[in-house]
Amino acid sequence: MTTFFLDGQAFDSAKDESVLETLIRSGNSINYSCKKGACKTCLVQHVGGELSPGSQRGLSARLKANHYLCTCQCQPTEGLKLKTVIEQDLFVSAQLVERIFMTESVMKVVIKLSENLDCYAGQYINLRRFDGLTRSYAIAKVFDDNVIELHITRKYNGQFSGWLFSTASIGEQLLIQGPLGQCIYKATYQQDKLILIGHGAGIGAVMGIVEQALDMSHQADIYLYHGARTVEELYLHKKCLSLMLAHKNVHYRACITATAPVDLVDKRCLQIQPFELAAKEHPINRHNRVFLCGEPEAVVKAQQQAFLDGFEYAKIHVLPFEYKDLRTVKRA
Repeated sequence: MTTFFLDGQAFDSAKDESVLETLIRSGNSINYSCKKGACKTCLVQHVGGELSPGSQRGLSARLKANHYLCTCQCQPTEGLKLKTVIEQDLFVSAQLVERIFMTESVMKVVIKLSENLDCYAGQYINLRRFDGLTRSYAIAKVFDDNVIELHITRKYNGQFSGWLFSTASIGEQLLIQGPLGQCIYKATYQQDKLILIGHGAGIGAVMGIVEQALDMSHQADIYLYHGARTVEELYLHKKCLSLMLAHKNVHYRACITATAPVDLVDKRCLQIQPFELAAKEHPINRHNRVFLCGEPEAVVKAQQQAFLDGFEYAKIHVLPFEYKDLRTVKRA
């Protein structure tokens, strides 16, 4: 057993527990979500004692310099001293300005930030409400006047998404941390063929990346794939088709991922996994660049397969939508 301290309170960790796991077991109210070091919602500050290797893995240079760490990545050491993060150090204020249902389970949420955070489509933010509950959401679009658009899926038993869908009101005051992540388009990619796959609401971030590329006069072809379980869940289908008609270098494929037979006559859809279709259509080439956004299992599987197929790892950009699982029976 190892004893560490958070805000002066002692916690005894069991063997192989992370700091976060010990805090959760002890009933501490620390914020957390993905438990994988991706969302950065479980940050605390290191103030004393030895820090285990990997505790700051994936953090920006600024966060490291300020001695922040992810409790889910930190293994306790004897006498380790930690301090709760001060909200003002990491968050800026924001306001909920629009909620639009795009389907029964996907909502467009528009938020106005109190200051410019240099956000880009394909990054993500941590969104905190009045009681401290925090979740990570991908940026689908960035507007002038510090306004950003998110596409949020209502999750089974989801506390934050359930609140946004049923209770939150226009004008709600929120806090924002970020932006985080590097699944974004850059000017140096102009000559690369872009292969972008959005799983579920990941199509929002993917479309934002495509629009950013077009705004920056991308030269090469852009191939856009949306994977959804049903035709009804292809909520940007018409917009994607219109984008393809408006730009000769944009090509769009709608993919239905359900295993049961689906009638797709006149639907402009194929019943296939999007990455499987993309792999058939695009031979390995050093000028190919892949973007994968959306449901974590599909994104990670596609990332692994792309690497095994021979794509350069540095040219595979991913944004998995990790979230806190509150099911009584965990996902397989």
